[in-house]
Amino acid sequence: MLIEDSCIFTYIKEYLEEIPILTLKKGSCFSKAENIDNKIYYILEGTVKIESYSDTGKKILIDVISENEFAGQISYFRNHNLYGNNIAVTNTVLLCLNNDIMYNLMENSEFSTFFYFKTSSRLYVMYKKMLMSNLFSQCELVSYYVLENSCDCKFIYKSIYDVCDNLNISRRSLYNILNKFAKDGIIEKLNDGPYLILNEKYLAEKSDKVKRFSENKY
Repeated sequence: MLIEDSCIFTYIKEYLEEIPILTLKKGSCFSKAENIDNKIYYILEGTVKIESYSDTGKKILIDVISENEFAGQISYFRNHNLYGNNIAVTNTVLLCLNNDIMYNLMENSEFSTFFYFKTSSRLYVMYKKMLMSNLFSQCELVSYYVLENSCDCKFIYKSIYDVCDNLNISRRSLYNILNKFAKDGIIEKLNDGPYLILNEKYLAEKSDKVKRFSENKY
């Protein structure tokens, strides 16, 4: 995406010479939880995930964002710290807005409204995801995820780790559910990786409440 085509361009066009463009490779961590780098990033291209780790190594996926979204330690603007590492999921292009530029931009009421709308909208997405993980069983959540990520009756996934991150469940729990589905004739593991969905009706009924909650039809 060209800067001129981004949603933020109107607000930053006077500062373009002061704003570096960062090109990152997949897997790069550009904003660490423990570092207060006084920078906010704006995604021009690519996808970024925000993960939080405990001192025991437990990992929680906080959010996944892409083009025209803000990244970095945004929670500091609200005097909090979500302790999130920002990692490029794909090759990513970012605008780097330092503290001085952000201060000047926030003096513009139109930009501050834009910034807070963007970031608060993500909070609702994150909060809803947290509610779903607590309101519904893991079996219901997996059923929903399988259907939402299926094509031609095949459950397509990047990796088991990716599925676990998105659902915030352990690999053991996920495999137990998938193996139970396979044993009951709901799905079948294919040799080339994906699962074949044999009983879509069962999965649809099992995930109905999750789907309605996700689509605001609960």
